[in-house]
Amino acid sequence: MSNQRRTREEVLNVFQACQAKVGKPPGREVFLKLSGLKATEIDYYWPRYSELLKEAGAQPNEFQLKLPDEDVFQDYAKVCLHLRKLPTHKELRIAQRELKTRTHSVYVRFGGIEEFRARFRSWLQESAPEIKAILEFEGWGQGLPGDHNDTPEVTQQTNVHPGLRLFLPSNLQYLDVLARGERPLFESVDSSLSTAFEKRTADAFRSLGFEIKPLGQGTGRNADVLALAPRERFALIVDAKVRTKGYELGTEDRKFLEYARNHGTELRRQGFENIYFVVVGSGFKESDLKQLTEYLSGSPIRSVDLITASALMRVVEESIQHRSTFSLADFEKHLFGNKIIVK
Repeated sequence: MSNQRRTREEVLNVFQACQAKVGKPPGREVFLKLSGLKATEIDYYWPRYSELLKEAGAQPNEFQLKLPDEDVFQDYAKVCLHLRKLPTHKELRIAQRELKTRTHSVYVRFGGIEEFRARFRSWLQESAPEIKAILEFEGWGQGLPGDHNDTPEVTQQTNVHPGLRLFLPSNLQYLDVLARGERPLFESVDSSLSTAFEKRTADAFRSLGFEIKPLGQGTGRNADVLALAPRERFALIVDAKVRTKGYELGTEDRKFLEYARNHGTELRRQGFENIYFVVVGSGFKESDLKQLTEYLSGSPIRSVDLITASALMRVVEESIQHRSTFSLADFEKHLFGNKIIVK
């Protein structure tokens, strides 16, 4: 890592990337750990950590995204009218200091600036004529000139990769963010979050060495994917669930029983001796594990495992880091016993 002190702007950009990663303003120690920054780099610009949070658009212990969309759109429109164009990132920083606008969160509010602009454009359609005129301003194409260099992307911070795991494939870096139903920075606004999470979950098991057979993914008639280990003679029936506040079983136990019976019977026919039912999500309850385990007790399922996305990320990362000693046979040992696997 370079010994050169980051600029004030770079520290703010890295803070926003970390905030998007964890889903809320990180505490001081968490921020330092995720960003790789030194405490002296923060203390050089801000007398207290709370001052950094305020300048970055977050209040201590309060997520700034709670500010109503209407208020942010109004202030963003004020910036646009002031500049007579849509601002680049640096232009926005300068304008919001001059105009005292509450626009710090626009690059992370809906997962990225492109999604924010899309919603801002829809909001403008119903606005007063003098504000609606912004629709005619420069910058409604694929991006603003200069914005690619100004956007607070982690990849453009020299030697700073907040929250990124060294041995984890790039498409899995924000699997935990997707699991919470949030759109990570740099994720295409055209993709469904649920579909993206299902595909990335399949990629995670593929990275572990499983043969992947996509199935339902949104149809409701099949599990999302089968992860097969033919040599070790075991298989996983996997369902990926996007939930903001963690997964709750509800009435899906009946659907899961259908998955377990239909897929389990077929997998047994194919020679797989041990079959595991796996749900991947942002969080789980012990009561749901108990209920699902009891409900699937008469099926071919050997064990039920509820795995958090963050835990799956860790397993994949460690499997790659220690690839010479990792084996699916050893991984199977961790699945037996009906459990919730967390960080």
